[in-house]
Amino acid sequence: MVAVVLVALLAAGCSSLRDRTERAVSSATPPRTTGPPPGASQAPGPPLATASAGGAGAGAPSDPTDPAAVATYCFARWQSFDARSDADLSAGVERAQADGCFTTDFFAQLTSAGAGSGGAGGAGSSAGDGQAWQEQRAHGARSTVTVLAATPLADTASTGRVVYLLNTRSVFTTNNSTPVETVSTPKVTLLDDADGRWRIAGADLSDNAGDAPGR
Repeated sequence: MVAVVLVALLAAGCSSLRDRTERAVSSATPPRTTGPPPGASQAPGPPLATASAGGAGAGAPSDPTDPAAVATYCFARWQSFDARSDADLSAGVERAQADGCFTTDFFAQLTSAGAGSGGAGGAGSSAGDGQAWQEQRAHGARSTVTVLAATPLADTASTGRVVYLLNTRSVFTTNNSTPVETVSTPKVTLLDDADGRWRIAGADLSDNAGDAPGR
């Protein structure tokens, strides 16, 4: 019974932190960078069961000039977390930015809004956020996010801006719980820098972009 209650509390805490990130990212991102270009149509991604898997820590983007490769790597890098080793709630954002994942403007929005990794807060976290993180650390909470597919909502890469619908899988576990797997369909907007490298410039984590095939 104690174990059941513990798992429920950890899941509730993770959900609360994730909801805070989603609100922060949605409010921090300008409308121009969180939706598809005018007239875009949603293209289906491959079934989850057959999509190739990658994940946090899988290495740098295979090709920083390929927006799909950047979206796949950077989103997993940003959203995955491990409370046992991450210093605080902002670790995911900082880890991704160290790999050049975000535009300067979006990184500033994330840190000023307090949005961090895997549904955790960032630099603006409150004392309550810190306590929640310490509780997750005590129980060995971690979440590994894998991007199973990245599908452009329209072929606009030649314009220097592209929006991807991602099919993602998140596996959350603690030291004493069975892993819980969930899938979601966030959207990310990428911009092409002057140096030819693509970076995430906006995100919609509301999971309202459409159903991932196979759900």
